[in-house]
Amino acid sequence: MKYSNPLSCALFVVGIVVLLCSVTNAAEEVTINGVTLSDTQISEFQQTYGVKPQPGNYWYDQKSGLYGVVGFPAYGFMLAGHDFGRLDKNASNGNTGVFVNGRELPPSEWVVWSQLLGYMIQPGKYWLDHNGNAGYEGNPIPTENLYMAAQRNLYRGSGGGGDNFWTSRFSAGNYDSGNQRGYVSVPGHGPIGYGF
Repeated sequence: MKYSNPLSCALFVVGIVVLLCSVTNAAEEVTINGVTLSDTQISEFQQTYGVKPQPGNYWYDQKSGLYGVVGFPAYGFMLAGHDFGRLDKNASNGNTGVFVNGRELPPSEWVVWSQLLGYMIQPGKYWLDHNGNAGYEGNPIPTENLYMAAQRNLYRGSGGGGDNFWTSRFSAGNYDSGNQRGYVSVPGHGPIGYGF
């Protein structure tokens, strides 16, 4: 690109510098549910959890405490009740028709939840609280408790003789009787096998 006068060239250079600075600042920001955290919020986060949040674009479910990276399944639990803005239904790019606290689950997360409960979750709208209680949206009576379901289904295997299926809050797996071969499946990362 050729500039005929020095002022045009200087404005172009200033524009590039401003753009690069804004990209650098955006890369260092912590954004949750579309809201960029202030220095005060980051400090409060660090006091609560003992670590400074990593820069990135996250979603957070205020009712359950679930969180993850925008566009991906749940990564884990934080304390519930933080005011980080409104959770978007498309936060995880879900397409299952299963909504939990307004967020549509992606297939990999739906599979983990279904394994944890011991049955396939049907499309619908559900709620989940910070104690693991879950139910149908609009009905305050819980139909399940995820922690109790995990205990109930912990050693749920169908084959005997080396079938050691297990689940936890956000992963599932299986291994043979000698633990020589098996897999672990983690939402957002998929299955990882060993010994094959």
